[in-house]
Amino acid sequence: MLALPFILLNPFFEELIVRAYLMTEIRELTGSATLALAVSVLFQSAYHLYYGWWGALSVGFMFLAFAVYFAKYRRALPVVVAHGIQDVLAFFVMGRWRV
Repeated sequence: MLALPFILLNPFFEELIVRAYLMTEIRELTGSATLALAVSVLFQSAYHLYYGWWGALSVGFMFLAFAVYFAKYRRALPVVVAHGIQDVLAFFVMGRWRV
């Protein structure tokens, strides 16, 4: 139960800082949405290496989808919600939920 608040708050921090802020700043500084997308996905995947290489690669594809969406629509809230849903589902599927 103690992990649940972290699981619900984490998508806000991750997506607002690593996706929205980082991509916006890189895009403004360089004028390249592609570079912003690549840096965001690589950075976010890199700090998920505690999942192992294959785990980081697999969540990297999810981050790629989020980054493409943000690059196209410049909306952070749908990405935050999607990340939150993914985290909650992973929490339940991985069997860490004990009543």
